[in-house]
Amino acid sequence: MSDRLFMNNLGFGGAGLTNIGSYNVIKELLNTAYDYGIRHFDTAPLYGRGYSEIIFGKCLKEKRKEISITTKFGLGENYETRDLPIPLLLRFNQAVKYVRRISKNGKTEVRPALHGDQDRKIDRNSVEKSFARSLKRLRTDYIDFYLLHEGLPSYLTDEALLFLTELRKKGCVRFLGIGCNIANIRTLNAWELMEWDVLQYEGKVKAAVKEMLVKFPSKTHFHHSCLKETDELDQSNLEPSERHGFMIAQCALNNPSGKVIFSTQQPLHLKSNIAAFLKYSSV
Repeated sequence: MSDRLFMNNLGFGGAGLTNIGSYNVIKELLNTAYDYGIRHFDTAPLYGRGYSEIIFGKCLKEKRKEISITTKFGLGENYETRDLPIPLLLRFNQAVKYVRRISKNGKTEVRPALHGDQDRKIDRNSVEKSFARSLKRLRTDYIDFYLLHEGLPSYLTDEALLFLTELRKKGCVRFLGIGCNIANIRTLNAWELMEWDVLQYEGKVKAAVKEMLVKFPSKTHFHHSCLKETDELDQSNLEPSERHGFMIAQCALNNPSGKVIFSTQQPLHLKSNIAAFLKYSSV
């Protein structure tokens, strides 16, 4: 398998992009990702209060036909972004609220809260406004992957779901998906996911990933949080510079038909991550 095919498994995430503080570093980071073969980029209105989308739109505009973009709806769509120079925009950061739960093995896990849980309702008007804002920020006229952010299909009104499927039918959105904690997605069934093409969730635990791939074989699976420590991988013999690339490679090998979303805030780390990813993806 060629390096180009391996690189199709990778996506660069923009959740922490606005925390970098330097627009020059951000440009170098995104250009490095592209130059080293990454063609998928992930963002959301929640990230940086909308400014992550703006930065992606500005930096990747000339490459739009060569890349795919994920953005999301359902959280953060009410943020009003200002027309300011990007260095000033970088002062705005967004913290995601978290909840803790105790897992069956006694360990404490941290996961994004499902804001409002089952009482949360997303109507057509909010989705329509969020979609229009994302198009404007990203400087594009279509979205490749449009995901419900930290929510379940039951949160959508019938009119909202109809609007989303109409967007897909018209080509304004290529694929619809759910971006949510694995513990919540695994409670769903095939009927509830009938209109959804993509499932995006954390991919650090091999057994849980395998369960999801078996349960939902017709869906495309995107994994994130693969750089968080697990007890499954023996990394004792790895050079420090190869550690993260090895972990990304393991996640990609567990999900060869999907994508692994990862991020870093330093271009040099990105280069070493990709080099190690290619090394350990081919063994």
